[in-house]
Amino acid sequence: MKLAGQADGTAVAAALAEARRQKMTDVEISKTQSFRVVDGAGPVATVLTGHGDMPAAISAGCFIAIQQDDDVELIPTLGYGSYEAETCGGPLAVGIVSSAPVRFGIVFRGYSREAKTSVPMVVEWNRSDNTLLIDDALSTKALDGGATSIAAMRRLIGRP
Repeated sequence: MKLAGQADGTAVAAALAEARRQKMTDVEISKTQSFRVVDGAGPVATVLTGHGDMPAAISAGCFIAIQQDDDVELIPTLGYGSYEAETCGGPLAVGIVSSAPVRFGIVFRGYSREAKTSVPMVVEWNRSDNTLLIDDALSTKALDGGATSIAAMRRLIGRP
């Protein structure tokens, strides 16, 4: 499984619609960090990243979404929930960091009161039910290991 080619307009529109359904405002999809997911048989899904404001969030946050057929799963990441201490300035990179299970590595631009940083995060995708879940343990491992790129995340947590 690998990423190949940018997300098409239909996938971008579906992710924007899901973000609006979740009451996000000022939503922007990062077209340069949104891709088709392919395997040997061809396209299987589209992974999309972006940023926006959630209704109860303290600051701007980012998200990852996956579109498989007509189903779109979108979860908030940096800037929300357990990760709300930092404002998210947008995704810088996305890649597959392991293939069994499928895990996406995302590097976000993060801002705190003290600094501007690159924040790695690992999100697991369950292809059978098209769900996403932040892998807190691997995200912490990538952050503690100083990973600021997809290649560095792969070295720390595995390869696809």
